[in-house]
Parts: sequence; C-alpha cells; structure tokens
Amino acid sequence: MKNNSFQKPMILGILIVLLISTCVSAYGLKINQINIVEKTSLEPQTKYIELDLSFSNPELEKYGNYWIVRVKETNHNRWVLFDLNPGKPVLPVNISNYELMFGSKIVDISYEHSDPEIITLPDPIAYCKATQDTIKGAIEIPIDKNIYESSDPYPEDWLTYHTAGGLLHEKYQTFFVLRVYPTRYYPTDNQIQYISEISINISYIEPDEPLIKDNDVYDLLVIAPREFNNYLKPLISHKEKYGMKTKVASTEFIYQYMTEGRDKAEKIKYYIKQEIEDSGIKYVLLFGGRQGQSWNWYVPVRYSHVVPPDEQEYAEKNFVSDLYFSDIYDGDGDFSSWDSDNDNIFSVWNSTTKDEMDLYPDVYVGRLACRYKFEVRVMVNKIINYESSNVGSKNWFKNLILVAGDSYNDTANYNEGELISEKAIELMPGYEPVKIYARQGEDITGRRVNREMRNGAGFAYFCGHGSSGSWSTHFPPDGKNWTDGYNIEDMVFLRNKEKLPIVVVGGCHNGQFDVTIRNIFVPNAAFYSWLPRCWGWWLTTKFGGGAIATIANTGLGTHGDGDLDNNSVPDYLEILDGWLELKFLELSGTYNDDFLGDNIGETFIGYFNRFYGDNAKMDVKMVQQWQLFGDPSLKIGGY
Repeated sequence: MKNNSFQKPMILGILIVLLISTCVSAYGLKINQINIVEKTSLEPQTKYIELDLSFSNPELEKYGNYWIVRVKETNHNRWVLFDLNPGKPVLPVNISNYELMFGSKIVDISYEHSDPEIITLPDPIAYCKATQDTIKGAIEIPIDKNIYESSDPYPEDWLTYHTAGGLLHEKYQTFFVLRVYPTRYYPTDNQIQYISEISINISYIEPDEPLIKDNDVYDLLVIAPREFNNYLKPLISHKEKYGMKTKVASTEFIYQYMTEGRDKAEKIKYYIKQEIEDSGIKYVLLFGGRQGQSWNWYVPVRYSHVVPPDEQEYAEKNFVSDLYFSDIYDGDGDFSSWDSDNDNIFSVWNSTTKDEMDLYPDVYVGRLACRYKFEVRVMVNKIINYESSNVGSKNWFKNLILVAGDSYNDTANYNEGELISEKAIELMPGYEPVKIYARQGEDITGRRVNREMRNGAGFAYFCGHGSSGSWSTHFPPDGKNWTDGYNIEDMVFLRNKEKLPIVVVGGCHNGQFDVTIRNIFVPNAAFYSWLPRCWGWWLTTKFGGGAIATIANTGLGTHGDGDLDNNSVPDYLEILDGWLELKFLELSGTYNDDFLGDNIGETFIGYFNRFYGDNAKMDVKMVQQWQLFGDPSLKIGGY
C-alpha cells in the first residue's frame, strides 16, 4: 500500500497564481475559477488567499407559483449550482474548496462587496422539497415558515464557510469550504438583494510540522472480540498475502489498555487514533454486532441524536452511526468527540443544542455485524474467495442490477426510480444494465430479483422504500400501488454462490443493525425492529450467496422531490440519498477506484463539500446513517 503523504509548506515570498478550472456538476464539486494568491507574511507559517469574484445580474424565471433566481457565474453547462436544503429557499451559490495542510487554522476572513441592488418579486422564491419514504407512502417536507415569514435576510450573510479535517487520496488535509451567495432573499418584503462583485481576504496558519507522521506499519486494523480470533486467522493471512498489512486488536484488550475514553465506544475511537498516528492505518474493520439476540454488543456502537423534526415524517430519537469511528480529528487536528458539551449524549443537534462535529472521515470504517461465530466464518470465506478469485475478470461482474419503480406520487409525474437508475447506467460505463423495473404487468418480486442475482453482478442498486426487513417501491404512472418487493424471506431462496455484488440500497432502515427479536417485549418499539437481523446485514451474511458488501441507511432515508431549481434534472437525483448513491456509483464505475472504503470516504467528503452548512441537519443525518456492511479494505473485483 502507498504511504500517506503530506502537503509541503510553500516557500514564503513566492507569488503563486493558480487558475483553477470551473467544474461544478450535479454529482461532484471542484474548485471554482478564481485567483489564489499566497503572499509573504511577517508571521511565520501564515498564508493568505485572496479572491475576487464577479457576478452577472440575476435572471428570474417563473416556476409555478414561485420564482427561480439564476446567476450565470454559478453555471456548469446548463445547470446553476443552488443551495438546496429541504424547506428552505433555493438560491444560487458559488462554492470554493481548498485543501490545506492538515491542522491549518483560519485566522481571519474579511470581504468587501459592491453596493447591493434590489429586485421586488410578485411571488415567493421557490423552496427545496424533499420526500420522506414511509411504509404508508410519501410524505412531503413542508416549507420552512421560520424563514418565509421572517423579515430577516436569507442567508444571514453574503458568505459562509466551514473547515474540517479528513483523509483523501492517502493524504490528511484540512478542508476549507467557502460558500458565496450573490443574492439574498428578504421573504416578507418579497425582495432579493444582489451584488456584482466581492473581494475576499482569508488568512490561515499552517502547523510548524505535520501533525501525523508518515508511518506505514499497518494498513488495516481489525477490531473484534477475543472469541472471534481463531476464525479471523485465515483472513489475516489472506490480507498479508496481497500486501494489506493487517493488525488485529481485541475489544477486551482495548478496554483494558486504553486510559482515555469515558465508555467502550470512545476507548475504541481513541485506540483508532493511536493506531493512525503510530502505525499509519487507513482502514478499520469492526468485526461484530449484537451478541446473538441480546441487547449487548460484541463491538459497541454510537448513536447519533441529530434530529431534523421539520424535515422528516417524524423525529427519530436516535440512530446508529459508525461514522463516529471514522471521524477522528477536527479541522485543527484535535480529537473529534461528538460531545462538545460533555453531557455524555453524543452527536446532538436539535432546536436548543448542537454538538461540534467535524464529520469528515479520517479513516475508512466498515462493519461486519456478526452476532454468531458461523457468521464470522461466512464473511471470512466470502472476502477471501472474492479477492483471490479475480472476480473482476468474470463476464458476470460487468452486470449492473437495477431494481426500481415510481417512488412517489409527485406533482411532476416523474418516475424517480427509473430516472435515477438510468443516471446510474450513465455513470457506470462498461457495465451491462440488468433492469428490474416495476411496470404494469411486471411486478418486482423475490423470484425475479433472485433470478438475476444468480446470474451474477458486480453491483446492484435498489432505489425505493424500505424497513429493516423489507424493500419495495411503486408502479407507475402515479406511484401509488406497491410492488411485491424484495424482503428478507426472499433471501432464503437466493443461491448466487460466488457471484457476489456490492449492493447499494435506497430506503429507510434497511441498515438498522441494532434490531433484535427481544424488541418485541419493549414498549413502543417499532414492529420493524422485531427482527433477528436487518435487511442489509441479512443479505451480506447470506450463506451460499447474497452480497459481498451492502450500503444501507440505519435510519429514515429521504430523497428530493420535484425540480424546484427548474433545471430539468429531478431533485431526486441531486440531493440527499440520491446524491450519495449516485456519487458512490460514479466513483466505482467511472473512475474505477479500487478500494471500497476509499470510494465511500470520498463520497462523504464530496457530499459535505457540496451541501454541509450551519443549518443542514438533514445533510448531516444522511451521511451519518449511511452504513457499510463490508470490509473497507476490500479490493473491488478482487486481485
């Protein structure tokens, strides 16, 4: 494996002007076209960025009962890059991303802009819709009245920014993301103010030396209970054979050895931090879930309490998030505890409290949520056979199974599942699409899905609605009538043997791996939690077939609804779950990135660079609940 490398400080006194090409698409984001100037400072390690941005006058377009505002300088091809947060006004935004030396700290941001000009509108600005997929059907997320009935400008300022620390392309970096709004909306006055020019000055300080040394002792850390050790030995030998230097640490050892950490989960997180710094690990495999059907854990979990009550059908009390074990550092290089107020309730974001969370992955984490030793044997054998058989060279591997239908009964009459599946085909050139679409007279059934899975595929994509034990969607043209779907009882008859796909599933709770049969005795526990295993883990751990890895939501999933920016691209594809799903498939199919964890980590970073803001609970929740059941060091297609 490659060693981690670090951005070298540039020699002070040298003037550098970088002309960076504009490239902003619906599925990825790169730096806008600007001049970046680094200049001499009287203080060592201080660097400067100067931006001068110019904007054309806004273009206004009526869209139903609302108005769309466009600014050309946020264009890429025919698309305008918009700020898209559910329930909030849709406004053009200019986003610039910088990758700074890890541990860099922003000292100051100042700006000057041209005098704002005013346009009065006869109707409100369009707001971003999203639709919650529920067992009962689609629930549309309403307009944010706190904004639309306010006299305050939205957004509050002409620019916002955030910083974060993370691992990208084997390099630890501090990400600085700047969002500039050429227009601001005054809702009660029904006015927009806009500027034609803005000059921004940013100063930041780099650390004296790299915060993380360039170690290359191990690549993969496996964390498992001691009783799994003998079953893991063949996997460790296999990984070492292919150059993946692997270390195993038992949970019992970590709990006894680590002096830092207030509970078991935090001790594991501190241990991961230590191994990053001492051994250079890049991947972490959490090998264990609940202990059988008890409420105890072989490898503990962390629950997130990010609650967007106005943006989903109901506010989940909490949900499992393994991103906690991946987000080790903040943008300054300090430990990211997810509990900044030290109240022992982690990842809280509600109407009164917001814990500081960096969220960008610093190590690539996956979980094999084994409850029994036979599941350990199944997964060890699956990984060894998959990676050592060069499955990527097999004809079946180039199949892409697409299971979809008409997700919602929306006013635009989109067949969302088919549209996003067709986009997935475009983003995975070289793969042969195998379409299992819901059509009149063509139901999506377990038998139909199992037949195509038996033929084999490198990837499978289910896009619709789910629970912890089922997945389904609707028939066109109105998205009202349910298909038979694909449920855990259908997996009993799945016999695809070694032809194991990587499965991405869009739907609620398909990855809720804290379910247990014992929940039937818990008052007010949801009936879909009365299961021995969840949908995603059932498919992954299936003996005699199933998946090599599954990516699914541990909580409520949400997709966009309609086309509120009126760019002829359904918002279903452009935000929330849809963006995540397509970005991952694009990295795997277009860019052919080799390792599973790298693709997921880059997907997360791309999502936060594009969407994360001060008031984006839904965007945080979407990433936190995206769960990988699989080995993050898995070589896609094998060696």
